[in-house]
Amino acid sequence: MTFETLKKSHLKRNILIAVVVVAIISAVVLNFTRAKYRTTQSMPLLNGTINYTLADLNIVAMYLDGSEIDTLPDGNYELTSESYCTNEENVKDETITLSYDSATKGLSVSPMTKKGTKCYLYFEEKSGASDVIEGIYEENQGMLAYDGSADNNLRYIGRDPNNYVLFNNELWRIIGVFNENSHGVAGQKLVKLIRNESIGSFSWDNKASGTGSSTSSSGSNDWSDSALQLVLNEGAYWNRTNGTCPSGQNGATTNCDFSTNGLTDEAKSMIETVTWKLGGAGSYTSASNGLASHFYGYERGTTVYSGRPTTWQGEIALMYPSDYGYATSGGSTTNREACLAKELYNWDSSSYSDCKNNDWLLDSSTSQWTLTPNSSDSSNVFSVFNLGYVNNLSGANYSVGVRPSVYLTSNVSISGGDGTMNNPYILKA
Repeated sequence: MTFETLKKSHLKRNILIAVVVVAIISAVVLNFTRAKYRTTQSMPLLNGTINYTLADLNIVAMYLDGSEIDTLPDGNYELTSESYCTNEENVKDETITLSYDSATKGLSVSPMTKKGTKCYLYFEEKSGASDVIEGIYEENQGMLAYDGSADNNLRYIGRDPNNYVLFNNELWRIIGVFNENSHGVAGQKLVKLIRNESIGSFSWDNKASGTGSSTSSSGSNDWSDSALQLVLNEGAYWNRTNGTCPSGQNGATTNCDFSTNGLTDEAKSMIETVTWKLGGAGSYTSASNGLASHFYGYERGTTVYSGRPTTWQGEIALMYPSDYGYATSGGSTTNREACLAKELYNWDSSSYSDCKNNDWLLDSSTSQWTLTPNSSDSSNVFSVFNLGYVNNLSGANYSVGVRPSVYLTSNVSISGGDGTMNNPYILKA
């Protein structure tokens, strides 16, 4: 009887000890697992040379806006310059560089050749290019202005503002920051660029249209299938190669070589696919119908030549007449307000020379095509003439300067530069 009691007592004690041991082991495993999860969760390792398991890379701590966090931040965040790694001696290693892709939550640590690397990550919300430009407006309003349109977009103005940007390995310029009504990307403010110089003078469109007796050999002003649109979005320019471009009636072409200045893959990755508005104008020669504000309304309206579309979804197009008009700062004789109250058709008037002479979009050496058609005609398109006024031309009968225009994706930021020609803004996707 005593033996049986003692046996049961030992059994109970052993069970209790086993439970305690299991609990201790479980706690250790749980803490170890938590540490591992915190170190590696959702963080694919990119680049670098990996000679050991990810567990050997220890993310000691992560911070967001100064507060410690346990999981990677969701959203458009980037590492700050405070982020660093230490080597096996726990000394800060200046040779290690860190980068982070918020879309994939991917950490790039380069180089990674030493075991025992420890990293400290500091995150902040990524400032898009639009945020930077809006910040510049707060500091220097003489170089930027809200256009006063229904969408009140922010635009660079003046003779030569600091709006240069390195894009496609060449100089482009920032037209401004545009709300969703201009580009159709819901909830986004997008930065719109235009190439600093023309890529050449070509026809806007020159294919024959219509049938029978109504056949026209002077092309059409439908951007969605115009010959120039195809070159920019599918042809030689898009593919960075040589080819042919429209020049003259009946599908005539001229050789055009974009093997060195066509779009790079990096540039393409920064371009947003947007809804370009194709509304046109029929009457535009007076102050009652030809101001920059009128054109802004026409462009986003639905008045087009019979059968023409009112929008086009794509990447590369051209500036609008209103872009040109709103880019003026005016001068000492005729200020910006007076310029915006003058029809663009008569900006070549000597009385209004301050308007064109203080407009960075004017190219006095060549006229430039815009995207906007004459809604009263089947083939005419508006152009900014080198003398400073806006009028329409046949898209096939004239070869006019082409300056491609694009919208940047919202995740593109400005990582350097000051916007001057010699130190343009540097873009980072």
